[in-house]
Amino acid sequence: MAHLTKIKLLDSTLREGEQSSGVCFSLEEKIEIAKHLESFGVDIIEVGHPGISQLEEEVCKKVCEQIKNMETLVHARACKTEILSAHNTGANWVGIWASFNPISLETKFTNKSKEWVKEQVLSSILFAKELGLKVRFTIEDASRTSFEIIEEIAQITNQAGVDRLSLADTVGAWNPQKCYQMVKFAVKNFNCEIEVHLHNDFGLALANAHSAIEAGASIIDVSVLGIGERAGICDLFQMSASLAYFYDDVSFNFKETKYLKDIVARISTFIPEPHRPIVGKNAFIHSSKYHAKANSKNYKAYEFLSPELFGYERKLLPQEYVRESKLRFSNEFKVGNPFVKSAAELKYHRHGVGDRWVHIDSRVDERSPVYIIERLFHEDYVGSYEPHVDTHAHNCDSIFVFMGNNVDGSGLNVKVTLGNETKIIKSPASVFIPAELTHNYEYISGTGRFLNFVMSPSYNKSLL
Repeated sequence: MAHLTKIKLLDSTLREGEQSSGVCFSLEEKIEIAKHLESFGVDIIEVGHPGISQLEEEVCKKVCEQIKNMETLVHARACKTEILSAHNTGANWVGIWASFNPISLETKFTNKSKEWVKEQVLSSILFAKELGLKVRFTIEDASRTSFEIIEEIAQITNQAGVDRLSLADTVGAWNPQKCYQMVKFAVKNFNCEIEVHLHNDFGLALANAHSAIEAGASIIDVSVLGIGERAGICDLFQMSASLAYFYDDVSFNFKETKYLKDIVARISTFIPEPHRPIVGKNAFIHSSKYHAKANSKNYKAYEFLSPELFGYERKLLPQEYVRESKLRFSNEFKVGNPFVKSAAELKYHRHGVGDRWVHIDSRVDERSPVYIIERLFHEDYVGSYEPHVDTHAHNCDSIFVFMGNNVDGSGLNVKVTLGNETKIIKSPASVFIPAELTHNYEYISGTGRFLNFVMSPSYNKSLL
């Protein structure tokens, strides 16, 4: 399904993404994400809201300075001080917004009339244009705003020469039919490009985006992993992939997918659900025996999206079903029984010094989402051992903890390799190991204990 107009993607990870609970990017993180979004091939990057403070203005300015090959946009409320702040960042665009429906006038513009808000919007847009900025005007909460009010706003923005209008489904209230109707109305009444900002409260952001495109919208707001306020917005990877497959858009560098997913997931502590399209850990795994067999002959049997395009690999992992008597949803107070087990049960491990305990995994308690082992070094084995852990990596995060037998936790010496870096470590010490990063450890000397926390109920199944 081709489309005559190039559909542009505005990435709002750096702005909308920070409205996701607990997310705040450092300047260095913003720059790193922005550079890779640029490489990915989005058309515009929404950098932030400089009018919040002098610090935010400086952050936005420094990010804008690093983006060389695409346009940048910063937010501003409909007032001259924030327009000036936006201009100071060097961004190409300012995104001015306001809302006009009754609930907005009641809660955001107390004691102000709709006419007052319209005057503020008009003067702000004209001021931004005087400063040489391109202007996107956003009707906040457009999905709960009447067609009559939208038509009134069209008169203002057309008069002021707005470059782009954004319709924001601020509370995720649209379905595809209503979204289509509003966008079609806007295309008819506004003398500019139409953009949509779609929240995902019903899980309809992607569907609404395609409905908006069919109605004539030419810019879709997205974010990495769809992060944003509440249930987030349209997912960058899902939106761009659907444009590639359904609209023959070949402009995206999908090899950036995995890196962008990894860094934003790490920073935001957002772990994509296993079945999330494209980036979920199960997205390209075929577990049904019947499906795996067919795909071994021709992967198209049960696959439309190609994992290689996004830097992933398909896996054929036919599974056996063992239906045991379990209640893994139970909140029962259960005391597990740790057990001593040889390291030989683990891939990449061999027998070695010290006793190894399995404290918790799916065998100790079938509800456990983690695997915790402990190795006890009762005596100093210096000079009398061979390394017993080969380099390996997990599909999840893990943690090493080293504690010596001395009162202050000292007394144990080990060597840890993480990626291409090796360090000699003296206890007490902890090492965080990011998912997919190769690692190993090696006992050197001393007495104490080593704890390994793997964020998976099964050690071997977590291995890459």
